[in-house]
Amino acid sequence: MRLLLDINILLDVAFARPGEEATSQVLARCGHEHEAWLAWHSVATLAYLIERQQSAAAARDFVRGLLEWADIAVTGRADAQQALAWPMPDYEDALQAAAAVACGAQVILTRNERDFKGSPVPAMAPEAFIRQQLRAAPRPKRARPKKPRH
Repeated sequence: MRLLLDINILLDVAFARPGEEATSQVLARCGHEHEAWLAWHSVATLAYLIERQQSAAAARDFVRGLLEWADIAVTGRADAQQALAWPMPDYEDALQAAAAVACGAQVILTRNERDFKGSPVPAMAPEAFIRQQLRAAPRPKRARPKKPRH
């Protein structure tokens, strides 16, 4: 599945915040089970926030590791203009949604699902995504007991 990762779930991992475990479970599957995508502006904001709390070296290391398995959605002026038209309360979240549309993401993984109600791409928390994946996973068939021969 193609996923757009909102910056807030990446900050869970960078700063060991609540939710880190679920986010890490999803991220561990990216690159083979799922495709991970980022909005361009998330990369700069992520680096800035990590640098402020830790160091420039830590920020670059985090981003370098992220870019080994995540791709960047290509967006431009038309996408930014479209984001202005969506009924979303936060323009930055609308830009995330525009990036999701641009890369063909099926889901936006985020901590603030409520702010994505007007998004053309559904949003969910990592925990909800994991539950959904578990429900959708094929279950092993149970062997039917053989009828006894008489």
